[in-house]
Amino acid sequence: MFNENLLANIEAEEEILGGIILDPQAIAKVIDRLPVEAFFVSTHQKIYQAAQILHNQGKPTDLMSISTYLADRGILEKIGGLTTLARFFNRTVSAVNIDRYAALVMDKYLRRKLIETGHSIVDLGYDTSRELDVIFDQSEQQIFKVSNQRLVSDTEHNASVAAVAYNQLEENTPIYPTGLYDLDELMVGFEPGTLTLVAGRPSM
Repeated sequence: MFNENLLANIEAEEEILGGIILDPQAIAKVIDRLPVEAFFVSTHQKIYQAAQILHNQGKPTDLMSISTYLADRGILEKIGGLTTLARFFNRTVSAVNIDRYAALVMDKYLRRKLIETGHSIVDLGYDTSRELDVIFDQSEQQIFKVSNQRLVSDTEHNASVAAVAYNQLEENTPIYPTGLYDLDELMVGFEPGTLTLVAGRPSM
């Protein structure tokens, strides 16, 4: 049994959900790094999953959209009704810190996963029917799986990386304009020391 105070951050979970409901752009900042199971509270998992599905369908994740989605599937009343969603919405002033809250939730989630993995490895150690090499291999795989989730959660979002890269290009280019204005707009000019192929074959 997990100690909620040590291995869950309920307030951060609520702040994330409130931010998603408040700001339709907020979920895009965390959807790739925050899985549904990272939420400790099952009610929070259901709400976040609904927001994920709506976002992937190109629909808004506002209060009305999420409540309607949950109500249509008989889930809304099970999580406490519209009152629960409204509470998250009303307590959230801004979604600006949603990245930080996602990191806090992932920290607790990965600690829970590490504890689960530890228990599983202990069970493997007691399994004398398996070769020791097999046990070591399976133990390493389980640890790697948790570690890999940590690396994914720490990775900068693609949109942020692209924005920084484009801003850098805008500041330094076009260094050598092509003279074709539409092409310069697309590729931001030529850079020195590089080979640029225009209309090249695939894989060139």
